[in-house]
Amino acid sequence: MGYKPQRVSLLSAPLLQTSKQISIVIPVKDNQKGITDFIETFFHVTPPEYYPSEIIIVDNNSRESIYILEKDYPVKITLLSCSKIGPAAARNKGVQRAITDWILFSDSDCIPTKTFISGYLQGQNTSIGYAGKVKSLGNNRISRYYESQEILMPPKVYENGIARPDYLITANCLILKHAIELTGGFNEDITFAGGEDIDLGFKLLNLGQLSFAFHSEVYHDFRDDLSDFKDRFLRYGRGNRVISKLYGLDLRPAPFLPNMFSPYNLALSFLQYYWLRTGYFSI
Repeated sequence: MGYKPQRVSLLSAPLLQTSKQISIVIPVKDNQKGITDFIETFFHVTPPEYYPSEIIIVDNNSRESIYILEKDYPVKITLLSCSKIGPAAARNKGVQRAITDWILFSDSDCIPTKTFISGYLQGQNTSIGYAGKVKSLGNNRISRYYESQEILMPPKVYENGIARPDYLITANCLILKHAIELTGGFNEDITFAGGEDIDLGFKLLNLGQLSFAFHSEVYHDFRDDLSDFKDRFLRYGRGNRVISKLYGLDLRPAPFLPNMFSPYNLALSFLQYYWLRTGYFSI
């Protein structure tokens, strides 16, 4: 995106020794099925040696209150309520409650794999934040487009020949809690899901290094309809406009060709550009 970190000093993080140093934080609004599926899948696929210290679910103004199934889970699950609008506020509340040194963020429309946590224990390098991999759960044409475009993967930036993420995406990222606190946390003035994680990523880059952790994977459950596609890129366009104003960047959308060419993907790329642009100039 063109942001140049303004590092005064370089914060280094201690290496993770065990998954018990991790708290999972997930904001949710109106997605009971997603939360239930996440928790049930997590304990089905995750080896016990990679269980975190806790899982924190933050209900952000759901029309019907989120609940946790009454089961004897092997990890403490805390359900919080956040009345302030927006996933930024919800995540901040989860971070404030967390008891560990590291926060692993995901979303209620994500499904963890067996490497969700173990992948972060590989290839550590004292970075203060790591971007895990996000793949599409479905095999419909829109899901395949999202994956081929790496919509939920931050772009690569090369420094001294080494690739780092341009920012972090909270569908799957691990961040040192102390670093989050030093930045002041997610910007709660961003009240929609778009741009708040980019903003945090830029603030983290002012403190230390970000790295990729490709061994950690989650699946994202994208809906196969153009209404959701439209809403997503309108939000992202608005988020880019917010980031443009905050950091003095020119993030106006430009036309592009899809990474995997087909008539259908070409049409989606045009719609993506159109709705990004519409969202960008709506505020």
